[in-house]
Amino acid sequence: MKRTKHKNRVLTLFSKYSKSKDYLTKREIVLLLKKEYGLRYSKEVINSLMSIWGISKGSTRIITKSTFPKLYQGPDGFLRDFN
Repeated sequence: MKRTKHKNRVLTLFSKYSKSKDYLTKREIVLLLKKEYGLRYSKEVINSLMSIWGISKGSTRIITKSTFPKLYQGPDGFLRDFN
């Protein structure tokens, strides 16, 4: 039961910040981190996040809806401390 609630909360966050409802751009990720968690990371950290977890769409990197929940999973998820 707890797993379902957590997954729903994560997908709700995704839907709240995604304009396309299919993926998050770099700008949308930065906005989510800032507004939801009060986190501000340097450009280099955000670029690393997008390189590790994102996929290429044209010349940009995006975080897909299926990849986003993995950011919250340990031991290697970027947002693993915010379960």
